[in-house]
Amino acid sequence: MSSGFLTVNSIVVGAIVYLRDENGRILLQRRRSGLFKGYVGLPGGKIEFGEDIVDAALRELREETGLKGFRASASGVYSEVNFDNQSTSNHFVLFVIRAGGYEGNLLETTPEGQNFWMHEEDIDSLERVLPDLFFVLDAINRAPFVESLRRYNDGNQTYVVTSDGRRYPKQR
Repeated sequence: MSSGFLTVNSIVVGAIVYLRDENGRILLQRRRSGLFKGYVGLPGGKIEFGEDIVDAALRELREETGLKGFRASASGVYSEVNFDNQSTSNHFVLFVIRAGGYEGNLLETTPEGQNFWMHEEDIDSLERVLPDLFFVLDAINRAPFVESLRRYNDGNQTYVVTSDGRRYPKQR
């Protein structure tokens, strides 16, 4: 069973980009297709065999948003095992790359999704946010970080739990 590059019972290694603009807003993307269609997260994608993690993240940023990132470095990595209705559905290992700046004009719509800037405090008001985004926004301030997440989707809600029991998004 396959969904784009994702195959059930495989591990996907990818990179996501944390980038803020001159107004302190974070670059986000609402996915247009694939496993997480309709969800909001950080732009990024699969690391190609032999590709440097920072180069992969900056390539994905350019392909998905039109922006050329620079002064980028690895801030952390996490493993996320996804459970749908209590059975394992897929597994990701994601490197979080922080870009210190960018040039170019944001492409608002690409085949990958709708791109936009948003202040962190407003993200909670969005519908369908990938729960690991809340984890990354918290963990980026503790960089470098390494974490193991378990993502649950029981049909009514989706959330991640860290190895030490922290839940994202936090329960209201």
